[in-house]
Amino acid sequence: RQAQYAGRASVALNTHILFKDRVEIESAVVLAVKRNALQVLIPKYGLERPLLLPSDKFSYNEEEHLQRCGDVVLRTFDEITVRLSLDSTNLQHRKLVFQLVKPHVPGFSYVPGQEDTPESMEVEEIKDSKESKKRKEEVKETKSKKKPKKK
Repeated sequence: RQAQYAGRASVALNTHILFKDRVEIESAVVLAVKRNALQVLIPKYGLERPLLLPSDKFSYNEEEHLQRCGDVVLRTFDEITVRLSLDSTNLQHRKLVFQLVKPHVPGFSYVPGQEDTPESMEVEEIKDSKESKKRKEEVKETKSKKKPKKK
């Protein structure tokens, strides 16, 4: 059993290392349709994960095993396109995230190029560098105030 855990942890670690600084948009296949998710396989990487669907946008048809959102119908073995990225908001529990790209569902699907433009990334980097400089200066000031003066 411990060997199984070690093998799974090794696969998870290598997957996280692979997707650490990159985002991929890949073709995927729906393996199963569930009440609140699609079980998705990405053949290129051999990754299988759930793609969670919001219940306010999608309706599940239990008899036909499909998810519907307006004109978009998702069934088992449908080909879709997903965006793979590593969610690092919690550094101790990083996870691989799938986002639907095609078929497009307004308000849910990821739109390529909308968020990750070079200009917006530059602006974020500039903001981050200014904020970090400001924080460093504040920390230096508080440290210098706390130091006892030697006579």
